[in-house]
Amino acid sequence: LTSSLLIIIVVAKRIVTMSTPVPATNPASCCGFTPLGFPAQGMPSLSQHSDGRKIAADDYEAILNEGMKHLSFDEHQKEQEILHGVAGDVVLSENTINALLLSLKEQLDRLKKGSAYEIAEKRSQAYAGNRDLEMAFLRANEFDPKVSAEKLIKFF
Repeated sequence: LTSSLLIIIVVAKRIVTMSTPVPATNPASCCGFTPLGFPAQGMPSLSQHSDGRKIAADDYEAILNEGMKHLSFDEHQKEQEILHGVAGDVVLSENTINALLLSLKEQLDRLKKGSAYEIAEKRSQAYAGNRDLEMAFLRANEFDPKVSAEKLIKFF
């Protein structure tokens, strides 16, 4: 819940500080729901205080700091890890790692045709197919081979 609130505050801060105006009719809020899943009617305002005053961009930082101030050290550390994408130590067996790498290779073979990755692989299999590089992409994408392959292709 705290990490969700943190994300909402960060997104709201970006919306308030955007230089372009937000269109009055938002196509993403069709069917009566907003992108965050709130009902379009009665959605909590991210740009106003409960008394109707506008929230300045700097206020979001103060709200976030106030919320984080009440967390224990361990809770604060966990939220920081989630925010920076390094949450949790994952210990995988060698068999699981090999299965993930094999699945990643299958996804890469499916996606690489005509890409810079394919050219890099032809020039240097040791670089393009480097296990450490592939593991870094898997870790960064929560061990999802499909997403990791897509991002590895874009990386090249």
